[in-house]
Amino acid sequence: MSLPSVSMVDPIAASGTTPHHSVIDHVFRDYDIRGLAPEQISPSFALLLGSAVGNLVMEQQHQKIFVARDGRLSSESLADSLRQGLCASGCDVIDLGVTTTPVLNFAIRHQGSANCGVIVTASHNPGHYNGFKIIFKDKVISGIELQSLKQMMKTEKFSQASKGNLSQLDISPKYLQHIVDNCQLKSPLNLVIDGGNAVCGPLAEALLPRLNCSVKALFCDINGHFPHHEPNPSEEKNLQPLIAAVKQNKADLGLAFDGDGDRVVAVSQQGRIVWPDQLMMIFAQSLLADNPSSKVVFDVKSSMKLPQLIRQHGGEPIMCKTGHAHVRQAVQQSKALLGGEFSGHIFFNDRWGGFDDGLYAAVRLLEILSQSEHSLDDLIDQFPSTSYTPEILIPVADEKKFALMADILGKAKFTGGSASTLDGLRIDYTDGWGLIRASNTTPNLTLRFEAETDDGLTAIKQQFLTALTPFIHQLENYL
Repeated sequence: MSLPSVSMVDPIAASGTTPHHSVIDHVFRDYDIRGLAPEQISPSFALLLGSAVGNLVMEQQHQKIFVARDGRLSSESLADSLRQGLCASGCDVIDLGVTTTPVLNFAIRHQGSANCGVIVTASHNPGHYNGFKIIFKDKVISGIELQSLKQMMKTEKFSQASKGNLSQLDISPKYLQHIVDNCQLKSPLNLVIDGGNAVCGPLAEALLPRLNCSVKALFCDINGHFPHHEPNPSEEKNLQPLIAAVKQNKADLGLAFDGDGDRVVAVSQQGRIVWPDQLMMIFAQSLLADNPSSKVVFDVKSSMKLPQLIRQHGGEPIMCKTGHAHVRQAVQQSKALLGGEFSGHIFFNDRWGGFDDGLYAAVRLLEILSQSEHSLDDLIDQFPSTSYTPEILIPVADEKKFALMADILGKAKFTGGSASTLDGLRIDYTDGWGLIRASNTTPNLTLRFEAETDDGLTAIKQQFLTALTPFIHQLENYL
């Protein structure tokens, strides 16, 4: 098949708009594009991106591409400009409308009409952010490929074929039915769900009653103002309404989803936050019982108890860099049956598609609980306890955080531990570990600590405080 004849045009001029032309380097992150909207991520930026992505689609002879968007206030206009750029490059655009990133992944894997897609989303970031996740052939565009897109956008010159067509597709019913067909709950469960006023809420409300669950819904209407809390279940403050509702309703558990639906955090009947690395222990234990010797991927922020459990149950633990694109790639390359990271991205690669899906991961948890005589609290209590912190965020501007991290890597002095630079700097001690790394999605350095005891945790945090104080002003206020 030969490519259509092309000519070189400026899509901005062709669109008749007068845009702000600047393409800011630091919005191109490690595995997505993300920044302030509209200051950094504007409709003119989306138009340029659509033209650049469209060129890649046409060069690889794909022709068709899915487009989706989350519920942010800026997402509709960005998606409209993105579609214009894609169509101008000759792509046929299939618009999935307002939906989740997992639904986009599902469409790519199961619909058959296109094997690439873009969703307008800033995931868990506050409402004044927006961005794009780009998927080609089951792979998240990241790293060097994103930098290549940036360079194409800066030239503002793209190949153009005849204008592509635009069509709409609602694939959500097919997606929900696929989950219903995939998972079976042996007994009903009483749930509270927190949609965070984001796009996963309506899907969860539609799905869970079909699985014989009683559902109390919190903030499941889509509202881009995010009036109750940011759509980020990784932060404990955002989980407080869910914890209160679980206790008040005497629910079996609670489930919180993020801004684009690819992450989940659970709350137990007792109101305990069950972080995703603990969920990974439950999933790994269940999966390895039927699939011994399987590989399980986890990120550098996960509990030290997770690889221990994987080995105890005959599996092979594989540590990788933090980031959904890195975990996904590691799962695919190693043919692991399960992967996950501390922030809540969980990948099932056994009877699901190997992409991160907060709603599907939640249903797999419900399936395990429905087949067990034990509560979620019971399952967590069986695991060895440790003393740990959530993620600790140190605000550092996007344009400065990587340079600061490089300075720390080159000059910080630690004693008594083993250093790993797989992702940032992780120091492993005999009784625990500490980590500092630059966030790929927010203007922060992030730290996390874990130890066998409270005293051990205090000691490790003190080690980091001593080593990092020369680099981070008032670090003691965060630790």
